[in-house]
Amino acid sequence: MQEKFDPHQKAYVCTHVFDESAPVLLVSRPEGDWCFLCGSMHNDSASEYRTVGIGHLFGRDTTLKDVEDLPADWEAERVKLDGPWLRTKLNSDN
Repeated sequence: MQEKFDPHQKAYVCTHVFDESAPVLLVSRPEGDWCFLCGSMHNDSASEYRTVGIGHLFGRDTTLKDVEDLPADWEAERVKLDGPWLRTKLNSDN
């Protein structure tokens, strides 16, 4: 498989995804940044998030390949790990 990204590119993850206590259920690309989140509510605090190389995420969860082409300013969400992704454009009015 040809990767669509540099595996060392930074990605932001919530602490639940980082410690593997929850799967990625929301992938967001605000302003082009990659964010991999569990879908739960988190405080808007740096202590709730970590930065990792994006290749680690795609390596440990092969279902993320379905969103590796997600454009900037879009998000993809699913209800469960093996569920389908629903893509939506992020609201640019924020």
